[in-house]
Amino acid sequence: MYSTAEFALISFSLIFFIVDPLGNIPVFLALTEGVSVQERKKIAWRACLASFFILLVFAFIGEWILRLFRVTISSFQIAGGILIFIIALSMLQARRSRAKSTPEEEHERAEGDDVAIFPLAIPMLSGPAAITTVMVLVNLSTSLAHRVIVILCILITNLCCYLIFQQSTRLMNLLGQTGINVLMRLMGLLLAVISVQFVFDGLKGVLGE
Repeated sequence: MYSTAEFALISFSLIFFIVDPLGNIPVFLALTEGVSVQERKKIAWRACLASFFILLVFAFIGEWILRLFRVTISSFQIAGGILIFIIALSMLQARRSRAKSTPEEEHERAEGDDVAIFPLAIPMLSGPAAITTVMVLVNLSTSLAHRVIVILCILITNLCCYLIFQQSTRLMNLLGQTGINVLMRLMGLLLAVISVQFVFDGLKGVLGE
């Protein structure tokens, strides 16, 4: 369906845009307000490491889950495309999608909890949308190389996320909220295009069955 280069580009774009480290900068800064720079780096590292392993697990067990519930790849591709499109619409309006996390989830943490795991790793970085995206990509894989590409894209995205969080204060001062909103809208536009193609490909698979 896709060449290796095309699949790599689509995989990285989808995972990076869905995880959305740039759009999560304001939330990260709010959750780590009042902590030292070193502690903030540790929180960022733990959050991104946890996110990587969560998405990695679903990359391996996603196909088994679909078989368990007797869901075809084509129908899951359609559902995933619709979910990604909903998130893309939210990004085009420069606001966070409730498909990724709700305000209640972001604020529901008892005093003393580790914000690196909840709500940063789950559900902000590796929420339902990111998990669904990874499962769709793995099930679109037509070779071992494609599966390796998905895993590498998960790794690279979380490394980028760590570096962005590490420099979150500087980036916020440099870009400002307006700059971040502009980037979110651009990423949302690209996500919308990819998600529509996913739905069309899924429909072709369903109609051809």
